[in-house]
Amino acid sequence: MVQLPDLSQRSPLNFDIGPGWIVAFVALVFVHIELHEIAHTAVGRMICGEWGPRNFNSWQTACSPIPEIVLAPLAGLVFSYGLMWVGYLLLAPDNPSERRSIGFCLVFGALPLGRVYTVGVLGGGDEMVILTGAFPSVDTSLLTAVGLVLVLLLVGPPLYRAFTTLSNRRRGVIFVALFLFPYVLFEVGIQGIANPLLARGVLDSEGLLGSPLLVNVWTVFWVITLAASWRFLPSTLHQR
Repeated sequence: MVQLPDLSQRSPLNFDIGPGWIVAFVALVFVHIELHEIAHTAVGRMICGEWGPRNFNSWQTACSPIPEIVLAPLAGLVFSYGLMWVGYLLLAPDNPSERRSIGFCLVFGALPLGRVYTVGVLGGGDEMVILTGAFPSVDTSLLTAVGLVLVLLLVGPPLYRAFTTLSNRRRGVIFVALFLFPYVLFEVGIQGIANPLLARGVLDSEGLLGSPLLVNVWTVFWVITLAASWRFLPSTLHQR
């Protein structure tokens, strides 16, 4: 007897969340931000033999060998874009809703707006560090345009698949809210609270992995929070 495939998971899914999901998603965003920074600094440590200075979202290497140093900014990009593309794969229509839910969260939790905004509006970010280092004589405006195109090519497919996964009547509003929310968290939590505290000398002594102690405390808190609330993420999307 031939068993027909279950097509119930191929249709768009409904986005329906509660307070537990919000806590889990916020924790996911902050854990991603720190892992992105650790990817940079750990590679810098391997290249230079010692940790460079850093805060919550800015880092330096302890040396500047050419061309190996390009691996440090590249490492963070590989991690963040890789997370979005893992999300893209998990969002495949034939996957169960629980797996698609995790993929959905990973796409937005990796701060796609942060990548677009930093390059396209601020003309900075790891992408521009690599491009300006590789092509120092090329006009900055041209490099920014190239960087923005590359970013859009990398974030576009995961975002499009996340959008088409939604069946909600107001999926456009939901999509925009989720696109903006992680970057707002970054601006408020990292730029508005965490970095100013560190700049005032709060737990600024060196802790683990070459990070200030405040970064370690912050990270442990969000890792524990994510572990305790992870169960809410697989139910992000479901059939009506």
